[in-house]
Amino acid sequence: MKLLLMALTITWAGAAESGLETIKAEANLERRSELALAYAGEVLTKLRPGLETKEWAAITPEIEEFRAAVDLSFAALKATGKNARRSPKYFKRAELKLRELSRRLRGLQVLAAVDDRPKMDEVIAYVDKLQDELVEMTMGVRK
Repeated sequence: MKLLLMALTITWAGAAESGLETIKAEANLERRSELALAYAGEVLTKLRPGLETKEWAAITPEIEEFRAAVDLSFAALKATGKNARRSPKYFKRAELKLRELSRRLRGLQVLAAVDDRPKMDEVIAYVDKLQDELVEMTMGVRK
């Protein structure tokens, strides 16, 4: 178990170093989704120093990269064509990771300048919307 966890950590760290292009090349869509969310977490980690200096212009590219990673993850899950109610494993993992990322964003929002906090609200609302869609896909009414 420890070996598997270490291998996943190394893989996710490698994905964060090479960016979204390497993640997009992943053939397994579920894995692509997980890698994209791990990358989004790494982007949030890199975002902190920019927020502490109160430089919104410096962190705008990171915010866009974060949003692109979240979008890639969600799109990859939808592209699987799987019914989330019947195969919820990766959908639920993504939903939990999005919840964690949303909490982290809220924590980082406190570091942002007062004028920039509404901009962070937009990103938080977007992540929450995707999380709600995943919940709806896994727990919603059958069609």
